[in-house]
Amino acid sequence: MPGTLNLKIITPERVVLEQKVDEVSARAIDGELSILPNHQPLITALAVDVLRFKSEGVEHIAAVIGGLMEVGENQVTVLSDVAELDTEIDEARAHDAKAKAEAEKTQKTDKLDIYLSEMAMSRAIARLKAAELSRQRRRRNQL
Repeated sequence: MPGTLNLKIITPERVVLEQKVDEVSARAIDGELSILPNHQPLITALAVDVLRFKSEGVEHIAAVIGGLMEVGENQVTVLSDVAELDTEIDEARAHDAKAKAEAEKTQKTDKLDIYLSEMAMSRAIARLKAAELSRQRRRRNQL
């Protein structure tokens, strides 16, 4: 299939996604980037945020909790400790995790504990963002 990328999202537990896509957009730690077919080779660290990919003109979303993205020869590989497709996210659980992390952060004084609470909150926010973007996409498609 000319003009496509092979996208693979991998965590230590599983291959989250492996499919041909038209475009991949993500937030690296130093800014936003979009990958199209024939992109120059690249390795970058990803921020805790959403990763968007288009397949046959339809946008899909995944929450990616940091990691690395490697681009080369129309192959995009994302290695992350945690990644979930928008369809896998339990929004109520993500809201609960965010509330718990916020409460813990205010009670902690140790820098490491505060950092861990902030990371838990970032993970929850990324999941909630992916769920919200997915909901917006479904609404647009219904119009």
